Amino acid sequence: MASPFASRLGTNYCPTDEEILQINSLLVEPTLRLKGLDDEITKLQKAIDKLVEERSRVAAYVEDHKALLSPIRRLPLDVIQELFIACLPTHRNCVMSASEAPVLLGRICSSWRAISHITPRLWSSLHVVEPSPGLNTASYDQKVAQRLEVTQTWLGRSGQCPLSISIQSSPEVMSQTGSPAPSVTSMQFMETLVSFAPRWQHIQLTAPLSLLMEVMSHFDAEVPQLETVEFHHQGHHPLLTTGGPFNMLRGARISSLSIPGAIFLPEKLPLQWDQLTTLIVGGPKWSVPRSMTSDALLRVISGNVQSCGAAS
Repeated sequence: MASPFASRLGTNYCPTDEEILQINSLLVEPTLRLKGLDDEITKLQKAIDKLVEERSRVAAYVEDHKALLSPIRRLPLDVIQELFIACLPTHRNCVMSASEAPVLLGRICSSWRAISHITPRLWSSLHVVEPSPGLNTASYDQKVAQRLEVTQTWLGRSGQCPLSISIQSSPEVMSQTGSPAPSVTSMQFMETLVSFAPRWQHIQLTAPLSLLMEVMSHFDAEVPQLETVEFHHQGHHPLLTTGGPFNMLRGARISSLSIPGAIFLPEKLPLQWDQLTTLIVGGPKWSVPRSMTSDALLRVISGNVQSCGAAS
């Protein structure tokens, strides 16, 4: 739009009284046109908003029906189950996390949740971490109860599958006699896990030495499928040369054993030594019975052992 004041626009020019009257007269028609444009825009915007709303309804209708055509809905159950299993971690046991399979799979939709719950292999591995004792006893007890329930439910869904289980135990406590002893919580978790012992295939226990001794000596469970055993001690402990018999290791199929040296007493380990292919004895310094000479030890572990080492 042409203006007689084009050279003055955008400057600090101060118009005269006559020019002020001229400017006001000049703006009458554009001001009316501006209002008309605003009214038209408002009208068109309402029409656009109405169309956008209608489009959203139509798009939702289309997408909802397209979802029925999704190829994954037509996959056979066994294929979906194999896809689910492929989502599991391969380098460690599954954890109780909503951000990982198998828990995550059950949060996609009700159908996937139902499928995951009837797929035993999804629940055949589990890493359990005992809750750390806190200052709030009620909160700690509740957390322990919840985790015990989840552990029981998780492994209960595994059907008859062989199990791979690892557990990180809580610190030991001092007994009334002043000696280290497993905590009540640790014993509760072990009792839950031992109820599934007949299906143990791989077991890894990181715990105080007192709990390791308690597990191996006093839990008398059949472990016919057990192949791999890893015991890792935590914390400080006295050097031990007594204990056993270690009933928990009566698995005829054990081929790999990792055990703290402080409780490595071959004569008390009811293993089929001729089936053992891997032996790792770890931990800090430990005392050795005088009867355990190098020759005696070699006679016990010789046979099929392919790997034998010490770990710190």
